Amino acid sequence: MRPIATSAGELVLRTVRLSTDLDLITGWMNDPETDRWWALAGPPGTTAAHLAGQLDGDGRSRPVLALLDGEPTGYFELYRADLDPLAAHYPARPHDLGIHLLLAPAARGRGLGTLLLDAIAARLLRDEPRCTRVLAEPDVRNTPSVRAFTAAGFTRAADLDLPDKRAALMIRARPETQDVMNTQQPEPYDLIGVGIGPFNLSLAALADRADTVSALFLDARPEFRWHPGMLVDGARMQVPFLADLVSLVDPTNPWSFLNYLRHQQRLFPFYFSERFQLPRREYEHYCRWAADRLPNCRFDSPVDAVHWDAGQQHYRVHAAGAVHLARNLVLGVGTEPARPEAFAALRHHPAVLHSADYLTERRGLDGARDITVVGSGQSGAEVFLDLLRRHAGDGTRVRWLTRTRALAPMEYSKLGLEQFTPDYTRYFHGLPEPVRDALVPAQWQLHKAASTETLAEIHDHLYERTVGRPIDAEPVEILPGTAVTGALPGPDGRLELRCRHTDSGRRHLIRTDAVVLATGYRAHRPALLDPIAGLIDWDAQGRYRVDLDHRVATRPELTGGLYVQNAELHTHGVGTPDLGLGAHRAAVILNAVAGKTLHPLPHRTAWTTFAPEPAPAPVLPRPQEGNERAAAGR
Repeated sequence: MRPIATSAGELVLRTVRLSTDLDLITGWMNDPETDRWWALAGPPGTTAAHLAGQLDGDGRSRPVLALLDGEPTGYFELYRADLDPLAAHYPARPHDLGIHLLLAPAARGRGLGTLLLDAIAARLLRDEPRCTRVLAEPDVRNTPSVRAFTAAGFTRAADLDLPDKRAALMIRARPETQDVMNTQQPEPYDLIGVGIGPFNLSLAALADRADTVSALFLDARPEFRWHPGMLVDGARMQVPFLADLVSLVDPTNPWSFLNYLRHQQRLFPFYFSERFQLPRREYEHYCRWAADRLPNCRFDSPVDAVHWDAGQQHYRVHAAGAVHLARNLVLGVGTEPARPEAFAALRHHPAVLHSADYLTERRGLDGARDITVVGSGQSGAEVFLDLLRRHAGDGTRVRWLTRTRALAPMEYSKLGLEQFTPDYTRYFHGLPEPVRDALVPAQWQLHKAASTETLAEIHDHLYERTVGRPIDAEPVEILPGTAVTGALPGPDGRLELRCRHTDSGRRHLIRTDAVVLATGYRAHRPALLDPIAGLIDWDAQGRYRVDLDHRVATRPELTGGLYVQNAELHTHGVGTPDLGLGAHRAAVILNAVAGKTLHPLPHRTAWTTFAPEPAPAPVLPRPQEGNERAAAGR
């Protein structure tokens, strides 16, 4: 939460740090008056256990230290009341926020409790538009606390019989009128992220622990979704589980995959599974778990346009009828399905779908007796395998076309994978643009091939399916080295694919009932940038120029940072869409926005040296003294 100006000084709320704050908070908990209501007196371990339950928790409750002009003044717990057991005892509304307050013993009797509660409640109601009420539930016998909440604008709505006390339900609702907010412009966020996919979600998770950076992330969808059309049974990630939102930068972060497993009570099942790669469905569920709980993520908030206010030096982000201000902007709008030009005439044909929609549209293929999959990557392999399994024995012909000459597997050797390190990214970024543009398509086996395991599963399935019969007994075709040069509706209602075999040059026609395009994704320029498009320094091909901090080059008059995630393949190489580099990139951006190192990053991450060091400049012989004088005389 950003600093709050109060009549008693600047109020800063920062997340509790066990390493530095434990002794202080333990001392407060052992104060007799505090212990009467908190019942946490005891050694530091007692306080540590209470704090760790929140710091390592699912984000529903956050322990924070209140600093007034830098002086520790109180301990707060800000929590989602609608997700708390308290919700069973009162008519909860979605996104109700609750406050627990412990005022430092030295700060009592000065009216600071009321001041802090008023300031924090007002800020929560202003900065959290989905929250319409802030509430508290002090013990009815705690008269000073009830009085402080009342003076801070809370109303005693009811008395509740809770398991451990009889509580006064104190509620402060959002004002009916926003006159105060309209007359005073809110402080800009340090950072607004547009789009909440895995990459911006990683940045949101790291920013959640950065007390000096205020951040907000907006997404048009009602909830987090990640490639729902490809969550087929058995599909696995192509990266290890450590490529989660935070672990490769901050393994102690509560938004890690291991902490997710802890809260799902799945640590032992995962341990015994002995799999380094996660089921794709579990990775998606992990991301939704984080997105649902991160307080800086808002869904149902489509961003319509972004403007630059040169006078105020900030962005104006228009989203769902509201305007948010930001000093920096991060675009994480993702990529869009790529459809080859050869299929332009079938762009809206109901029997042609992209793999991005495969699972949601798969039922539409049930009547097809001949299905063609186009594309050699992991999605193509998974769709082909799924179709083989679904249509085993029913006579449906399943065909797989790939432009690659062979179904070569994804590069997965340990040294080969070092091309997905920050070291290689820096090397690639330093290459001349023509070299980079030629290199990316040549590295298809690093980022566009199928996994060895999936290719093996396809072979195993076909092997077992044809036991006791000739290999060609099944209606299955695998045609590598085949390019589709054109596609049209056929006269009989089928689809006609004009194909060319790369090596022989032979042309042939394939008639099929349906096509699944597993042809990947491409970055696109979102329309929301149109108001500032003239302030961006595009390259000759209309692409972003992106520096090593992932900041886009802009005209001098646009001084706010504009950063991109997964839109810099042409400047940063094949690691751009790789989840293994997501947390590192998020940390680089966060450090740049903060203007200091919030997350120390390693200087060397690979054994490989991707380019030789430049040769030292030759050392010229020093002239003789007489020659020096002669030269000076000339």
